[in-house]
Amino acid sequence: MQESTSILRLVTTLLVVLLSLNMFEAKAQQEPQYTQYMFNTVSVNPAYAGTRNAMNILALSRIQWAGLQGAPITHTVTMHTPLNNYKMGLGFSIVSDKIGPVDNFYFNFNYAYRVNVTEKMILSMGIKGGIYNYTVGLNELNVGEGYDASFSGKIEQRWKPNAGAGLYLYTDRWYAGFSIPKLIQTDLNGNTTTAGNLSSLKRHYFLMAGYVFDINHDFKFKPSFINKVVEGAPPSTDVTAQVLYLDKYWLGATYRFGDALAFLANIQLNKQLMVGYSYDFTTSNMNSYNNGSHEIIVSYDFDGFLKKKVISPRYF
Repeated sequence: MQESTSILRLVTTLLVVLLSLNMFEAKAQQEPQYTQYMFNTVSVNPAYAGTRNAMNILALSRIQWAGLQGAPITHTVTMHTPLNNYKMGLGFSIVSDKIGPVDNFYFNFNYAYRVNVTEKMILSMGIKGGIYNYTVGLNELNVGEGYDASFSGKIEQRWKPNAGAGLYLYTDRWYAGFSIPKLIQTDLNGNTTTAGNLSSLKRHYFLMAGYVFDINHDFKFKPSFINKVVEGAPPSTDVTAQVLYLDKYWLGATYRFGDALAFLANIQLNKQLMVGYSYDFTTSNMNSYNNGSHEIIVSYDFDGFLKKKVISPRYF
């Protein structure tokens, strides 16, 4: 009887794992999702490294589909800095993305080189390299009272190298970027692949842009968007409208087509420190199974060691 129960639990767990993997294949969006993407650009585009004219450290945590067991939880830490004497930028990003029994870990090193297109327009060209760890574990699953050896280990764990590239064109009023965070398509057994197998790392394409308009002396308006494209899935597009008051308070809303409506608020506490929060209302069929998504962001600019001081506020 106990053996039959253990087998049943194991089969159930395998179904959960397969459903998690199938969700990746169906949606084909393996890159973490961010509502406050406009402040977290370096996570998806290495060319953004060093464009703030100050060393920047950013931390972001996202709880997606709150109340749904096994829903995605993402934690991100990034750091990047300019090397102005060399027109370069350097940085790194660390991402932990957990979905049910699947743990994804990314570490990337970013390098960017900047050239002046005009006096006020700059083109930054970036590359990144890093490692990706994929783990499917059983030991964190709730199997009730007692101990079951069938749930004490991991189904598999893989470490994979990868690389990415991006372009970022900007002035002090607008930006436009294109990036491919993962250039190498491999399955999780380590083979290069173009097939649509279940557990493969897909190549994603990101297109983004934003503009800051002056409404009057006190208010500014900033529309922006990000579009994510990957083989085997329809594009995912976020369109955002934000209003900046007194160069200090950001208020805005984002619509993610076919998925969610989000509201976000950010405060520039001083010239260096910004904090923000966003809440997503799910508009898809998932609406009945969760209580929305929460995202918190903290960003800090260190400008003490640079000759060029931080301009307040940073629009992007």
